[in-house]
Amino acid sequence: MQRVSTLMQFAAAEQAISARQRELLEAQRSIASGRRIAVPSDDPLGAATGVALRSGLAQLDQFKANQSHARFLLNQSENAVAQSADAVLDARDRLLAAANGSVSDGDRLMLARDLEGILARMVGLANSADGIGGFLFAGANEGAAPFAVAGTAVVYTGDGNPQRLEVDRGQLLKTKLTGDDVFMRIRAGNGTFTTAADGSNAGTGRIDTGGVTNPSALTGSAYDILFDGTQYVVTRAADSAQFFFTPGTGSTTLAFDGLQVTIAGEPLAGDRFDVQPAGHQSIFDTMAQAIAALKTPAASAADRARLSTLIGGALASVDQAHDHFLLKRAEIGTSLAELDGYANLNESRNLELQGRLSDVEDVDYAQAVTLLARRQASFEAAIKSYSMVSRLSLFDYL
Repeated sequence: MQRVSTLMQFAAAEQAISARQRELLEAQRSIASGRRIAVPSDDPLGAATGVALRSGLAQLDQFKANQSHARFLLNQSENAVAQSADAVLDARDRLLAAANGSVSDGDRLMLARDLEGILARMVGLANSADGIGGFLFAGANEGAAPFAVAGTAVVYTGDGNPQRLEVDRGQLLKTKLTGDDVFMRIRAGNGTFTTAADGSNAGTGRIDTGGVTNPSALTGSAYDILFDGTQYVVTRAADSAQFFFTPGTGSTTLAFDGLQVTIAGEPLAGDRFDVQPAGHQSIFDTMAQAIAALKTPAASAADRARLSTLIGGALASVDQAHDHFLLKRAEIGTSLAELDGYANLNESRNLELQGRLSDVEDVDYAQAVTLLARRQASFEAAIKSYSMVSRLSLFDYL
């Protein structure tokens, strides 16, 4: 039979009291802090889950910051493109005024000065800063303004790499358009082909900008149009095939290979016109050509006919530029709408992760209060039992 000493009884009672006191303090700490897990040892699996959830929340916070920055850049770009479209409309108004046959050389010179001011405004918009030390339309080359000016010649010095930000897991959104894409790569003429009158024409024939009648019949070839004195001879550059048209009264419409152009006025034998596939032309080159045309005196009827053709071509190219800017605004608008979708998804994920983290780490107060009461009772019972045991002595029976 094992003998239990008084010292052993006291030690066991003290250990029990200490254990119950520690448990009681842990319950009190959980209620006070609102957290179920204070140290990983409280719940190793829950602690690991909490770390993973907090990492996910940190990533969502970064995506939210990226989305905010992307929206800031896209709104600035949209504003610059919108103002560029307005500038193009202003230029169109000046060209329409210049197209009036009663306008003098002096009037056209003043209109050319107006166009120079509009051109400078466009260059300023193309060189818009992004507010954080870079440029909106420089691509990845942000060391200097993307457009350099020499007279009316404008050169793009940026690159063709649009900047992107990760606005959601694995989703890169274009936040900056390149100047090459916005201002340089615009179709000239009517968008399919351009027309021009030969500089040596002696008659008053003038060609319009034309249009497409059958897209499937287009060849993409250039064409030479010669008035031989009795008829128009159209020669296709690709294979020298020819089409012949008899002049009409006042004007003549020439339709061939899915396109048509109209020549008005009175050309003389040997006068030529050409049709070329529409290449890319910057809005700055369009403006520079229009300015040069308006500055050139038109002393003769032939000069005025050539000028009319040039202004008509400039108007067509300006209209193409305006449509191009509208498309770019729509592209930016699509990106902003996409960004709103990612923002809503990000917010939903954030709420889900916050809820899951609360389930893992936060205290269930009803359960915690019950636990606290139970541990309070255990602690009090341990103290009471200790007080009873401490009075056990042989002297009490003597």
